[in-house]
Amino acid sequence: MKLLINEYDLKKFKRRASRAYPREVYGIMLGKRLANRTYKIARIIIPPVVEATYDYVIPDYETIDKIVASSGLKYIGSIHSHPQAPPTISDHDYQHWDGDKVVGILSVRKRNSYKVSELKFWRRNAALPVRFKTFKPGENGKNRS
Repeated sequence: MKLLINEYDLKKFKRRASRAYPREVYGIMLGKRLANRTYKIARIIIPPVVEATYDYVIPDYETIDKIVASSGLKYIGSIHSHPQAPPTISDHDYQHWDGDKVVGILSVRKRNSYKVSELKFWRRNAALPVRFKTFKPGENGKNRS
């Protein structure tokens, strides 16, 4: 499996996660399936939340269903931040995993006067992260790493 991700939306999500630090931020990834087990993530949307703590976010699933239905795109998975934690699946993530969907985790860590981040995408029961590349919207198939 491989992901192609809208560079603009990914940067926007990273910026939001950095600003929300030390709180977690949650988003959904919408797109379509291409050939050769490749998924193109056209949109990353940050939905309203029901509850947010320092440890997790509970999104408004009813609103997410409406967003997905009106988008004309497929729900590929979710992406969220892990403040001061590695970009690996936590027990909470695993318990709430939505079947075969992809889960993206952005580690945001504070260092003295700046923040660093690391992003990984995971599939259920996979030992290695999912490979991904970004693309600029309107580039007609040209992809960047």
